[in-house]
Amino acid sequence: MNIDDKNIIWLDLFGFLTYHKKKKILSCFDKGVDIKNGFKFNQNLRVILTDMEYRKMSNLLDDNFLDAQIEKFTNDGIIMITINDSRYPFLLHQIDEPPLCLYCKGNVQLLNSLCFAVVGTRKPTDYGVVVTKQYVKELSKYDITIVSGLAQGIDTVAHKTAIENNGKTIAVLAGGLYHIYPASNYHLAKEMTQNNLILSENSPNITPMTYSFPFRNRIIAGLSRGVLIPEATLNSGSLHTKNYALDYNRDVFVVPGKITSPASAGTNALIKEVPIAMTTSPDDILISLNIDKKNEKTSALQLDMTEQIILDYIRTEKKTFQEIVDFTKLSASELNTILFNLELSGLVLHTSNNSYIMA
Repeated sequence: MNIDDKNIIWLDLFGFLTYHKKKKILSCFDKGVDIKNGFKFNQNLRVILTDMEYRKMSNLLDDNFLDAQIEKFTNDGIIMITINDSRYPFLLHQIDEPPLCLYCKGNVQLLNSLCFAVVGTRKPTDYGVVVTKQYVKELSKYDITIVSGLAQGIDTVAHKTAIENNGKTIAVLAGGLYHIYPASNYHLAKEMTQNNLILSENSPNITPMTYSFPFRNRIIAGLSRGVLIPEATLNSGSLHTKNYALDYNRDVFVVPGKITSPASAGTNALIKEVPIAMTTSPDDILISLNIDKKNEKTSALQLDMTEQIILDYIRTEKKTFQEIVDFTKLSASELNTILFNLELSGLVLHTSNNSYIMA
């Protein structure tokens, strides 16, 4: 593990530091420089940190303490994937506030699989449960990884249904991995570490705070190609995930419910706001992902993640070659090769002004 990764993990040990303060602290030091060694000599930190924060961090500058923490995490099966790591999810690089480190337990290969989020109310009706199971069961047939937040209600149903149908699922936690919330899902989380994945951007020792839950929803949306909301109240936290999804140019699908049901008040209101988001069948999601239902389990693998992302980006309107370069962060030569292959496959049309659109 290099010093830049260790710097991030050291900062993550301090639960009182916000994401933006961590970014500001990192910007005060050149890459490859140990923050702990230069901590007391960098005057910019006195502006960024409160006196109490500065004192608490000054008391933990010992390399042995950090190394002991990293060793403990590793011995507990926790895999630390910083933003500098090649295993870091491609899609998360595209969001405004990508997590500095992902603390993972389980199958980390799922981070770069074809993911779709399923979130909703913590108190679903029988209708919400049935709908969630129907969609997750169908999506799991096509190697689509179900991402959710391990909360009670729709999240729990989504995780369990994926497992029951031999699918894959990822839980994004609001607190550290040593603090599973809610406690009622402890055994579910433990089961998920066998063949699936639980993760958090917070150091394992950090307890979840109220503000942690809406902020972690950006990771759920960021990891996923789209978001499904089967049932949600007007004040449901899942609507935060919807907002992040729209900001990140992800698809949003919403299942309509009874107009007399408070549990569907949020989803019904969202459909009025964004009518195109309404879905009444899992086929709507499969179509959006370019999945041919005739090829269960294999069709989702016909295109790699980068090709899928490009197709999503140019699906509804043409984009110039440079716009696609800026969006994907690929080199011009890499993108040329991918677009050429997609053209040969009949999936992309090359139009005027060196622009592309999905066929």
